[in-house]
Amino acid sequence: MAEPVETRKQSKASVVPAAVGQRRTRRGQLIVMALLAMPLVGLAVTAAGDVPPGIPLGLGLIAALAGFILLGAVHTAGARGSVTGSRLTARTWTGERTLDLSVIEQVQLWTGFSYGGVSDRVILVRDRHGVCLGLADAADHRRLRRALEQQSAGEVHPKVSRAAKTQLGLVSGGLAVHTVLSWLATILGLSGYAWIVMVLAARLSS
Repeated sequence: MAEPVETRKQSKASVVPAAVGQRRTRRGQLIVMALLAMPLVGLAVTAAGDVPPGIPLGLGLIAALAGFILLGAVHTAGARGSVTGSRLTARTWTGERTLDLSVIEQVQLWTGFSYGGVSDRVILVRDRHGVCLGLADAADHRRLRRALEQQSAGEVHPKVSRAAKTQLGLVSGGLAVHTVLSWLATILGLSGYAWIVMVLAARLSS
């Protein structure tokens, strides 16, 4: 009996129009911004009525924490994307988006942290249509690398951060400096945000 031959199947996902992908990108950004603004909304609710400040502020801080967690995840593809020509389609939290790899505009590395250290490294890619997609799958990274190598020969070069180039293997080196700076930005951002909320809450209660 002949052994079964493994064939690589590529999902036939339809190409999402750029305008739709743009709206879903903006929707993801608005979701994060809304979550981050929840503590301020809680303070406003407290100031407008006789609501105890602890309840709306506590709920607002939980929402803000979710917003910080979703900063990179809201654009990240849930699984390996499907390719149609130069277009990469993948599903995100706000729906499917199609990234045009032939007109890449910007590439950055987003690093997430947890209690154990680095939790995620996601390549955030934006094309000239305004569609943003986060790539975490190794196969998608290879596709992106090939696309960047092809565009490097053209007249218009995409903006690619040093950390993203290192993660993709386009340049040699490590990510220690990027990791430290990302960690500091995360800590300072969280601390500064919490300080602003606490100051506003103190003024409100005084």
